[in-house]
Amino acid sequence: MIFDKDDFNKILSAEHHLFDAALDLSRATQGMDLDEIIDDLDAVEYQALSAVLAVKEVKAALGVQKDED
Repeated sequence: MIFDKDDFNKILSAEHHLFDAALDLSRATQGMDLDEIIDDLDAVEYQALSAVLAVKEVKAALGVQKDED
């Protein structure tokens, strides 16, 4: 797969965000036991998936509305 410069920059930016998030997570979980960390991550995962689902629902509704227009 060949990426253009814009795609490459988006991928690089995403990698930087993931690295920053990993550092933040490492700092935030210092002193916590494993069960507490897992519970917190499960809660964050649920919230993130709910947000993604909400975005997809809005995009689908907008797509239907666009098709009707």
